[in-house]
Amino acid sequence: MAATPESSLEDPLRSFVRLGSGTGAVGLMAATLGADVVVTDLEELQDLLKMNINMNKHLVTGSVQAKGGRNRRLSFSTRLHTDGGLHIL
Repeated sequence: MAATPESSLEDPLRSFVRLGSGTGAVGLMAATLGADVVVTDLEELQDLLKMNINMNKHLVTGSVQAKGGRNRRLSFSTRLHTDGGLHIL
């Protein structure tokens, strides 16, 4: 069954974390479809992530925010404790 924009990101699949986001393109696309996304990457990519979010914020119907840096690093080995409402994208 093909997902439609109306049905593809309905609850409970609405909140996502994108690890190693790079430019943030995948997270931004999910946010344009209504998801709430946290894009993460290394400190040296934070300016690029924030610039791309700012340049595309007019397309976002959900929410997107950049996190990361030296003191807030998430990796694929980090244990995420959630209530089941957060998904890794």
